Amino acid sequence: MGPGCVCDPTTADDAFTPADAASQQCVLPCPTIEIEINNTPAATDDLVQVHSVHPPGRPIVNCRIRATSSCPMPASIVLTNPDGRLRFPGSGDRTCSVTVPNDGSWVPFRISGETGSQAIGDAVIQAHCNTADGPLKGQKALTVFWFDQPQINIAAGGQYALSGGRYTVTGANAVNYSAQARSRPAGVDCSAPQVRNLRIGILQTALASVVGRITWGNPAVRWRAGVAAGTTIRVPSQYRRTINLPTSSNDSQATVAPLYDQPGKGATLSANSLKPPVGCAGGGAATSYDTPANPAPATYTLPIRDAAAAEVADVDWRLTSVTVEPSFDTYVVAFNTASNEFSALRRRGWRVNVDSSAAGAQRAAPDAADAAVTANPLTAAPYGNDIVNQAANQVTAPVDAAVTTTFTK
Repeated sequence: MGPGCVCDPTTADDAFTPADAASQQCVLPCPTIEIEINNTPAATDDLVQVHSVHPPGRPIVNCRIRATSSCPMPASIVLTNPDGRLRFPGSGDRTCSVTVPNDGSWVPFRISGETGSQAIGDAVIQAHCNTADGPLKGQKALTVFWFDQPQINIAAGGQYALSGGRYTVTGANAVNYSAQARSRPAGVDCSAPQVRNLRIGILQTALASVVGRITWGNPAVRWRAGVAAGTTIRVPSQYRRTINLPTSSNDSQATVAPLYDQPGKGATLSANSLKPPVGCAGGGAATSYDTPANPAPATYTLPIRDAAAAEVADVDWRLTSVTVEPSFDTYVVAFNTASNEFSALRRRGWRVNVDSSAAGAQRAAPDAADAAVTANPLTAAPYGNDIVNQAANQVTAPVDAAVTTTFTK
């Protein structure tokens, strides 16, 4: 047997076949092949998660292959997936070529899920000799698991009112979240390593907007001691603090990111904010809530100077209105608690546009229904609340500098 031999099942003996004038190859039968998913012989972990679209990602499962019959030389095996449910990352994508040793030792390869299975074991890896359409030397059935019936429900809660120096909802939440999804296909073993760390959770993007305005008017003067009678000052009739979120951002904090909420991590909102998918033990709806609010200081005070730059009075502007105006996109996600990777399954928008000076019920307004995810949720710091609280994003200025009130001592 000369150098450069490859295994080929078309010949049953050890005959030489000329390849060209410069070299010869021996053509040998390929061995029978064994494949293990997740590098174990167990069938319960023959699983891979379908790839994520938003954000793009491919959970990877390590696999291995070996010869189980004698072949004098290493064999060239091409792995294929005729049903199209799988990909072979880093190895040609739709096919994967591996050289299988003739000593029975394992060779690694990797897979990812492309399309969800409709039944257990309907994704098949086939091992062909030499080419993708060569003789079949072994195969392995597995399952691409996924999630269906994803829902993100957002229910409007209580009414906004001024309370304790804030414009907020008391005794209730502005909105209540309920998010769930079901593992598919039926029969997936939720204790398998690829599944057991997966939970259904909630992620929220705060959209760039003005998130609130605080307006003070009806100024009143308090003259300093010793100010001469006849002293006159002129001040703006109204001041307004505008609170901005200049860029869309993840509505989270470092202890729970990238999610909106996680139980047991920092200031947890809900113990049920992560739940196994429906179809797994303990599966059900992940729940949480939100109540955007703004401060409502009763007065805004400034010292006032005369023409000589001496402070002669303090002027108090009294609260006339507060608004809360943020907007959000909220997602139900499949979240891996070990890797922090996630896949967004469904989204729903909602907003608050309430005004303490307006008539009628002032409540949050969720979209009528959830919808398909069309963009990647935001996950990086800085987070929405941190941005809003930066001094540059809270600007207080006269509502109209030309509209003034005059005071004379």
